[in-house]
Amino acid sequence: MRTTVFAALLPHMWRTFAQIVSQGNTSLAFKVVSGGNDNYFLRDDLTSAQLLLTSSNDTTTMARRLVVALPAGNSGAVTYFLPKDSATGHLGVTVVEGSVRSATGDYFNVGVQADLLFDGNATLGTTVIGAVRAMRDYAEGNALHEIFNYTVASYNETALRLHRRWINTTSPTSSIYKGADLYLSVPSGSPARLGVTPGDAAPTIDILIPAGAQQGGTVTVAVVTNETSLPALDTQRLFLPESTNRSRALQTALKGLASGESEAAKQVSFLTYSNKFTAGGWRFLTYFGRDSLIALRLLMSILTSEAIEAALGAVIERTNATGALCHEETIGDYASFVNVQNGRSDLGNRPFYDYKMIDTDLLLLPAIRHYLLELPQGAGRARQFLSQNATLQNGTYAEILNRTIHYNLARATPFARSPTFSNLLALRPGEPVGNWRDSNEGLGFGVFPFDVNSALVPASLRATEALLAAGFLDFAALDARGVGDAARVWEERAAGLFEVGVGERDAEARLENFVREAGLSRTLLEKGGRGGNVSFYALSLKEDGGPVEVLNSDLGFNLVYGANVPRAVLQRVVDALQPYPRRLLTNVGMVVANPAYASNTSLIHVLDRAAYHGTVVWSFQQGLMAGGLARQLGFCSSDSNGTGADVDTNPAPAPSPPSPEWCSDAAFVRSLHDAQTRLWASIRGARDEIYSEVWAYSFDGATDAFDVASLASLSSTEADAIQLWSYGFLGLVDPTENGA
Repeated sequence: MRTTVFAALLPHMWRTFAQIVSQGNTSLAFKVVSGGNDNYFLRDDLTSAQLLLTSSNDTTTMARRLVVALPAGNSGAVTYFLPKDSATGHLGVTVVEGSVRSATGDYFNVGVQADLLFDGNATLGTTVIGAVRAMRDYAEGNALHEIFNYTVASYNETALRLHRRWINTTSPTSSIYKGADLYLSVPSGSPARLGVTPGDAAPTIDILIPAGAQQGGTVTVAVVTNETSLPALDTQRLFLPESTNRSRALQTALKGLASGESEAAKQVSFLTYSNKFTAGGWRFLTYFGRDSLIALRLLMSILTSEAIEAALGAVIERTNATGALCHEETIGDYASFVNVQNGRSDLGNRPFYDYKMIDTDLLLLPAIRHYLLELPQGAGRARQFLSQNATLQNGTYAEILNRTIHYNLARATPFARSPTFSNLLALRPGEPVGNWRDSNEGLGFGVFPFDVNSALVPASLRATEALLAAGFLDFAALDARGVGDAARVWEERAAGLFEVGVGERDAEARLENFVREAGLSRTLLEKGGRGGNVSFYALSLKEDGGPVEVLNSDLGFNLVYGANVPRAVLQRVVDALQPYPRRLLTNVGMVVANPAYASNTSLIHVLDRAAYHGTVVWSFQQGLMAGGLARQLGFCSSDSNGTGADVDTNPAPAPSPPSPEWCSDAAFVRSLHDAQTRLWASIRGARDEIYSEVWAYSFDGATDAFDVASLASLSSTEADAIQLWSYGFLGLVDPTENGA
């Protein structure tokens, strides 16, 4: 239970009600329905905000959850409206359409408000005010620290103020007093009333609707804070303008983006700012380095130089003294909490930067290479961009980037000299995570991730080599040829260490067992016929170098980032893009992991359809695979500037000849095209989910068909309604729908 202090214990000035008014000129307003939630997004000249409410037609829970998330300070509030009359077990709460608008309050507070229509009496359940990260912790089943308790600052039957004073703040008499407030108020004409009953641990807060009120009662909710709002990138500053002086595919991709006519363009704009990109809403409305760089790589061909440099600059600004890149930025009140937990309360609310991931460091140089050497937006921009002075630390971007270049080279050198599994890049000592799969379980308890070692290390080295050869990294004092030699060892030797081979008899037996354990139909196997011997690349390697025998989607990184992808790797892509459960494709998307062939059968349940990185569909992974296939097939075309299905500009990488050797094998190229067609058919099966983060599947044994299922309906983990890297699809064109 939550300890709550009442207004009688507080200075009189805290008991005044803030005036909640709307003053902003709206630049973005849209709604997204996803995962059983109605999501409302707003940006105006005062604030940016996301408001989420459990959909009225969601019958899986009696509670109606309200979430407000503000990128400013990564702050907000969550509360649960519960039916007061347990006999009915029903409560309807809906957002009055058109009522979502900005709000202001005391102490320069700014946020968002909306009118909620209740069809019956409600009681407030658990309420968290302040840090989105604390809200995330609670939503994911973690205990809430008492430091996040709120205060009932003032109340009567028509107005209530719940207050959170920031951990590190000043006196309420100061103009820089920091905190957050959740207000409930009854607008004029509404029959609703508020009731507050003190309790030993927490008050009982009721919303009461008179029995005769047939239309229900309206209550206005507002969440405000005085964290600084972020400078927005509107769609015109974010996306390239439409022009006939572009390739056919690029013209198609750009339609409606800069003008803001595209709903997806508005959604990307909501997540992007001139000082950083944010990862997704509501759970990740702050800086994440990996998400920013992968999203940037997929979207770069349709972005302006201003937007590209905003994303790149945000990454460089947060580089640490060794050259490692920040994975996640913790800001606002939660930064104070982390600093206290780390024994550094003296740091106050200074941002805490997390450097535990091993993949983020490797994504920056390939992005810079693509921008400065391959895209027209980057032409002539190198000197000005690299000489820019950082704002979050001392030094120019070139000086900071120099640390990362040498840091990555030092990590890659042992394997380049002696290519054994023990010299691959492993998770950092004591860390259970290191790549996008974000957990021990996600990697099948391995420590050497496939994507990092087979794709990202050589890609970073090749990017460094190319930028050195172009004269853009003279400050690094490195020999381009030596860096290229190291890259070649990684390209030729790393992937082979992840080889998995399963004989036909064992493969079929393991598939039969998997189908039973996963609750699927055996007819799925019969339709696909016997698969013969099975070969694929392991999800990861264990500490002893043994493979984690999980078929996976991470070959998409090789396709997008690889400089010289061999035929053997491409054949594995063709093999993987076949129907699940033998491979990865369902009729509602490509699953990112398939443990069907694992000799360790416990992985079947570790990586099941309820697991965050299990047999589920991540939209960005589909985008990587689709974009990567377009890139590779584009190398076989005499025109590499995207006049076909490739929106991006991807010149064939040196030291390859103008086209890879496999381009002359018509049958092999056709097999890649066929795999591309199968992939896009799978993607189109869940077209409505394409910009969300992740989804699970349900299976109908009568029809042997899969359908989209909310991950939150199967586990404590929910998916964001909008996720930055999922919008990589804006930089792709479906070749099967455009006659390409």
